[in-house]
Amino acid sequence: MNLDTTNSASPTSEDLLLLLLRHRKKLIIVFMVTAILTGALTFLFAPQYKSTTVVFAVRHFSVSKLLIEANQGTQEDYMQLGDEDDLEKVLQLLNSDDLKLLVANTNNLWERWKIENDKFALHNLRLKWDDMIRYKRTEFNSLKIESFDYTANGSAEIGNSIVSACDSLKFRMSRAMAKQALVIIEKEYNNTIIRMNELEDSLQSLRQLGILDYKSDVEAYTKSYAKAIEKGNSAGMKALESKLDNLKRYGGAYQLISENLRKYRFKFPVIKAKYDEALVNVSTNIPATFVVEKAKPNEYRAKPQRTIITLVSACSALLLAVLYLLISERLTQLKTKLYRENI
Repeated sequence: MNLDTTNSASPTSEDLLLLLLRHRKKLIIVFMVTAILTGALTFLFAPQYKSTTVVFAVRHFSVSKLLIEANQGTQEDYMQLGDEDDLEKVLQLLNSDDLKLLVANTNNLWERWKIENDKFALHNLRLKWDDMIRYKRTEFNSLKIESFDYTANGSAEIGNSIVSACDSLKFRMSRAMAKQALVIIEKEYNNTIIRMNELEDSLQSLRQLGILDYKSDVEAYTKSYAKAIEKGNSAGMKALESKLDNLKRYGGAYQLISENLRKYRFKFPVIKAKYDEALVNVSTNIPATFVVEKAKPNEYRAKPQRTIITLVSACSALLLAVLYLLISERLTQLKTKLYRENI
C-alpha cells in the first residue's frame, strides 16, 4: 500500500482504514494475546472486598455548656446534624496519621496488608491507605467511607474501626484541653474554699472577743448606753464603754473580713459550677459522627475488576500496535521518497 505523502503531512481516515485492513490479522493477534495474558495475570491478584459506612458529622460543642448550663432555650440542639464546617473537621480527623496508626494497630494492618515494619512503615501505610480507603462526600452533606480488604469480614471491621477511631481521636483531643482547664479551675476552686475557711476562722476569733455582728452590736450598745446615761447607771455605762471600745478596736477588722467573706460566698457558686462543668468535659465522650449505616461484610468481590482490566489492557495494546504500524509505514514512505530523490 502506498500512502500519498506529497499532498498531506498526515494520513487520511481512508489511509488509516486501509492500514487496519491490511494488518487486521496482526492486530487481532495482538488484541487476543494481550487479553489472554492480562486475564490470566488478573487471577494472580488477591481479591479485595468492599464495605461501606455512611455517617453524618455531629455538631461540635462543649458538653457542659450545652447540657449543664441554664438558658437552654438559647442553646443549640445537640441532636442536630453537623453542617459543612463540622464535616470538614471530621474529614481532617479521618485523614490524620494518628487515625491511620490507631486503625492499623487495632486491626493489625501491618500484617494484614503486608506492610514492613521498618523506617518507611508510616510512608508505606499512607500509600496502602490511599489505595484501600476512600472518603466520599454525598449530596446530602454526609460522608461515605469505603474500606477494602482481602476478606469480607476484614473490610467491615476496618470500616467500623475507622469510625470508632475518629471518635476516640476527637475525645483524646478534647480531653487534653479539658484536663488543662480542669487543673486551672480546680486550683481556683480549692483556693476559694481555703480562703473562705480562713475568713470564717478569723470571724470566729473575733466573735470570741465579743463581736458578734458589728452593725448590730454598735446599734444595740449605743441604745443601751443612752439609756444608762438617762438612768445615771454608772456601772452600766462603764460596762458599755468597755464593749464600745472593743468594737472600736476590732470593728474595722470585722467589717473587712466580713465583706471579703461575703464576696467569696458570692463567687463560690460560680466557681463550683465551672468546676462541675470541667469534670463533665473531662469524663464525657461525645461521638464525632452519627452512624447512618454501619459497615457490613459483602462477599461480592470488588477488586480486581478482571473484565475491565482485560479490556483496557487489550485496547491499549491495540492502540499501541496501530501507532507502531503508522510510524513504521511513515518511515518506510520517507525512506522510499529519499531514495527516489537521490536517484
